[in-house]
Amino acid sequence: MLRSTTLRAARGLLRRNVGLQAGTPATKIASVGTLKSISAIRHISNEPTKTFTRLSNASDKQRDQIFNYTWGSWLKNDKLEKERRTTQFSIEGLSKVINNLYIESKEISKLDPKTLGSIKAHKDSTVTLPNNVNIKNLDVLNANEKQVQLKTISSFHEGKHHRIYKIDTNLPGKSLVLRIPYNIDPSKTISNRIKSEVATMNFVATKCGIKTPTVYMYSENSANPVGTPFILEEFIDGELLMKQWDPLCDDGTNSKPPEQLKKVIDIVADFHSKLNSIQFNTVGSLYFKEDVDSKILNDKNTEIIDNKWVVGPVMERSFWRKKNGLNGEIDTYLGPWNEKGGSISSIIKNLGSIEHENAKGRASLIDANSSSEIAKKDVINDQISTFDRLTKIAPYLFNLSLKDNKTVPNLEDLLKSSIYDPDLDPMNIIVSKTDGTPYLLDFEGSVVKPFILQSSPRFVEYDGPKIYNIKDEIPDFDKLSENEKVQCQFIYKRTRNQYLWENALNERNPNLIVSMAPPIKLLRSPYAAANERKTDQDYLLIDENLLQLKQIWSELFKNKLVSEEKFPLEYTEEEIKKHVEDLAKLQEKLVTTPFAATQGWIPQDMFDNLVKSGLLIQESNGDYSFKPVLTPEPTESDKGTPSENK
Repeated sequence: MLRSTTLRAARGLLRRNVGLQAGTPATKIASVGTLKSISAIRHISNEPTKTFTRLSNASDKQRDQIFNYTWGSWLKNDKLEKERRTTQFSIEGLSKVINNLYIESKEISKLDPKTLGSIKAHKDSTVTLPNNVNIKNLDVLNANEKQVQLKTISSFHEGKHHRIYKIDTNLPGKSLVLRIPYNIDPSKTISNRIKSEVATMNFVATKCGIKTPTVYMYSENSANPVGTPFILEEFIDGELLMKQWDPLCDDGTNSKPPEQLKKVIDIVADFHSKLNSIQFNTVGSLYFKEDVDSKILNDKNTEIIDNKWVVGPVMERSFWRKKNGLNGEIDTYLGPWNEKGGSISSIIKNLGSIEHENAKGRASLIDANSSSEIAKKDVINDQISTFDRLTKIAPYLFNLSLKDNKTVPNLEDLLKSSIYDPDLDPMNIIVSKTDGTPYLLDFEGSVVKPFILQSSPRFVEYDGPKIYNIKDEIPDFDKLSENEKVQCQFIYKRTRNQYLWENALNERNPNLIVSMAPPIKLLRSPYAAANERKTDQDYLLIDENLLQLKQIWSELFKNKLVSEEKFPLEYTEEEIKKHVEDLAKLQEKLVTTPFAATQGWIPQDMFDNLVKSGLLIQESNGDYSFKPVLTPEPTESDKGTPSENK
């Protein structure tokens, strides 16, 4: 079966192409003097417009463009989606917390660094990292300046989960980054995400030797002078590694992959190796000790590292994304799980359980006429069955009794937990202009989990059909049509990139390379599909992987890869038939429906061009649809003679 793998590959390519085409409009607030007035520039075209506003006038609508979402538009519910991604904050409050930061740096300079704690909570709901808040990192004011003044605030990047602003002050050469999460998740989720990401960045910089932007301050809620949760960190001046990544470039004249491909993969692989240099006994996510609930902290099974960091509740995205069917019971499923308690099966089982209960909750709301998801009723009911299957199969996916068996080399190493960063990607690595040092920027959703459950980074991951050598494997390549040649080249290049990644892994961690073996990939595939699910219909990919396992389960048992001889799930013929039909419909939808792979989101420049050209039409309810393409009636010459038609 290649249906699900090809589907995933197609969706991944569509998403990446859209991401590469998207250009984020640069928005800037430039100050004059002591920020008594500020100007806003949004680069919509080659001739940006400029407006002015006063710092003291927080209600001035002209400054809204610095807060409004501008990266793209949605075909459905565009206004609502953009409102949810508005990142309004107090510029005056930002000025205040930055000044407080510099006051604290002077105080800390007089103290012994050994006496400083990991974090310091302040009365204004901000938290600083004392070891980072020092004069060396933050610089000092000139003698004739009494306070830090904001010079410019630039909208630097609008991501999927947060917005990034560059902050320039009157301190020469010291820019800051303000990261604000979109208000699209419950406040508790945002709070835990921020606390976990900051702690993870601090941990990998301290223990793994990974260069990350230095975090100075954060706030988990809106009860701070800035008026929104945020992270304030160091600005790294450089270029994204993504600019050097060309995944579909041709091989060189010697038929070998270009060195530039290997260079990018090597940089990412070095980060990957360092993330896996520290092993843990628990599955969860990292936090500072002070940021963890006392109930977890006092649990005898809680893993505490250097009396500073704690492995606490898991913040992997699949555990908190779109959980509107749960009634405040999410903590039950977040761990952490100790290795002695079967942490591998626990994370899979709890992911299945949280999705199962979420689907049941959504179905109940529909039945009670309290939901707008009535059109999704059948899909949600099917999800309930699928996630129930995932929960049931969790204890049977890996034969953990093989630790001393040579069937799976180094299985014990694969079962050890290490840090997995879902955003390990050239898009999240910046190469410093100063000395060429690469910095890893994004750790949102990072999790400590067994290596055997960790997928390859998405920029190289490819589960479709493989071609390793076109000349050897397709002897009639020259006789193919141009379209067929392009398809073969695409498959070869995706295969090549995946191979280069696996080779880099083998060079750095040969004891972990068996995790890339097809049987191991297949065993973790139901969990991986659930973990990477983006849309409601993606539950079909979980079932597809379960059905693939069902087909070869007996072989897996013969090779001692699973411990149960009988496949632990039951599928009726009707269920299998329905699954095949539904999966085909999903594939057709992805191929025939514009922007289905991005859930109707379109990069703004592309969206504007589609509207301008008349291809995209706004409906009376505010949604957008594509203008129907009329197929012309065939002319007599098109019809041909009866014999030709025959």
